[in-house]
Amino acid sequence: MALKYETKTPIWGIDVSKYQGNVDWAQVKAAGYAFAFVRLGYANGDGSIVVDPYYEQNLINASNAGLDVGVYLYSYIDSEDHARIAAARALELLAGRALSLPLVLDYEHAAKYKEFSRAKNTAICNAFMACIAAAGYLPMFYSYTSFVNSYMDMGTLDRYEGLWIANYTGKIGVDNTAVWQYSSSGAVPGVQGRCDLNRMYCDLPRIIRERCAPGRVEFQPISGKQLEVFDASRCEYFTAPDINAVVLNPDGKTDKLPESSYKILTLADGLVDGYPMVQIAYRGETVYAALLDDRCRIIDVPKEGLELRLCPVPNEGDRKSIEAFCKNLGFSAEFIW
Repeated sequence: MALKYETKTPIWGIDVSKYQGNVDWAQVKAAGYAFAFVRLGYANGDGSIVVDPYYEQNLINASNAGLDVGVYLYSYIDSEDHARIAAARALELLAGRALSLPLVLDYEHAAKYKEFSRAKNTAICNAFMACIAAAGYLPMFYSYTSFVNSYMDMGTLDRYEGLWIANYTGKIGVDNTAVWQYSSSGAVPGVQGRCDLNRMYCDLPRIIRERCAPGRVEFQPISGKQLEVFDASRCEYFTAPDINAVVLNPDGKTDKLPESSYKILTLADGLVDGYPMVQIAYRGETVYAALLDDRCRIIDVPKEGLELRLCPVPNEGDRKSIEAFCKNLGFSAEFIW
């Protein structure tokens, strides 16, 4: 299966767990890393989950720093039924929050899974991922090359939109790899000690925006409203409902909406990346803008018409002449004398 939306150059990212302690995500972002997978925890054989103590803060802080974020769950799961229990618990812990990267099953514990057949290992993973997909998230399978070659039936693994494969030999060795974990000993600004390093080879955030539904915001049609931009130096706009999808000028700098009023086509029924958002018409295209009080606001479309007050009030004959003149011009008018 070919990767969807392959990127021209790899996108750089990391993955972390409690072993990295407190991460300074702003430094990670500034160092050029665009995405992160954070550990949700690990699933026991019966499907119960022990949550990583840094899960919440990593998930929130990495997203707030502007990285695309997914989560992974390390597996000790021992049956398909327990895989479904683990999936349900993982979804419960996510509580409907949207992810811009997949929810991953980390299936690599050779000491345990070498005792299972390839068919059983594959069935456990497929059971977990099917539940994740049914809930509207994009599932992904993670392991390392020699494990999948020894213990998995990759031909019957439901791969969804690619695999996440670890291989530290300088090559991947597994087809359909969307994310390659190529090192476990990276030094990354903002991260204590060693860190796993990854390259992403397809636009997973775009796939998720187009296909997945958890926490998904819908844009509802709206009429009679305009977006008034009053600070053109700050009002960015976007090609998609995503604050990372900024429009760039030919010189590579962020484009801005000029000070003006723009017809609003739709309004988000929730927050997009933490902001109210509208879809507008601009330069013959539909684009998106976030509503921030210091640069733009929603206003009513001005009503068409003219209110004219005459002082002193004309006499009856002049009033009839004025009414007849307006009607002959084709105006629909209300006269209050």
